[in-house]
Amino acid sequence: MKTFLEAVATMEGFYRTGSLAQRRHNPGNIEEGRFAQAHGAMASDGDRFAAFPSDIVGFAAARALFKSAYLGLTITAAIRKWAPAQDGNNVLAYIDGVCEMTGFTPDIVLTADNIG
Repeated sequence: MKTFLEAVATMEGFYRTGSLAQRRHNPGNIEEGRFAQAHGAMASDGDRFAAFPSDIVGFAAARALFKSAYLGLTITAAIRKWAPAQDGNNVLAYIDGVCEMTGFTPDIVLTADNIG
């Protein structure tokens, strides 16, 4: 079983060779901005998504973001906020994928312990 963060990284394409998420060491496809910069993102090239210097830094940023803004939300609510339909995401498929990879149900509440 994967952790919640590993499942999100999978859904974001991080483990696909050559994907944007992989090239930018950004397993959550965190958007460029103050949060990303405060968590180690390199200077922006004007693109939407941040680039981190390593996978370790990218995962640490994703963990910090989920722990600061998503604790107490169900997986369903967290995914709807993280990867909303208006951004072109298939939210139901995303939720199903995360739940299948983690063994969680959509109503599990995110805690500091189960984020990963």
